[in-house]
Amino acid sequence: MELIVNQVTYKCGHAYAAYEVDHRKEHFAELVDSAKHFLCPDCCRAEFKLLELNCQAYANLQQMSPDMSAFIIEVTKVISPLSDILLLNDYQQRAPSLDELTPGGEPLDLPHAVWRKEFWFANNTNPMHVVMLMEHVKQEIDWLASYMPSGKSAAHFGQFVEI
Repeated sequence: MELIVNQVTYKCGHAYAAYEVDHRKEHFAELVDSAKHFLCPDCCRAEFKLLELNCQAYANLQQMSPDMSAFIIEVTKVISPLSDILLLNDYQQRAPSLDELTPGGEPLDLPHAVWRKEFWFANNTNPMHVVMLMEHVKQEIDWLASYMPSGKSAAHFGQFVEI
């Protein structure tokens, strides 16, 4: 097992504690590295608490078409700098999804728009690849939770945003 050790210094000057990541956690390391030009998770959490923003992340499975499905992540009540970090990591602003069959609508139509990211796969994809994709989503949710005032309790699996 190859170990990767990173020392990241954020825009706020705080250093992300050195951590070891094996090859199965490379996505988490990539996400941390992508945010190094912004405030650290601790500073973001402090700002969200000051503004009384209760950020939440929701991970779900949706049917996108008869042949395709996607794991989706939707993040609520986000402001800059986290919104800038999400944009950098392929999130888009949309109306929240209603359920497994009804993806979110047009952006900015609703005052409670979410930041959304989709991880598509064919319904006949090898189950092992789907499990690997699920691990990818879990790493992303863990990373997002580090920015949220409630931490991991702000991460929800199999639930949709309450409108």
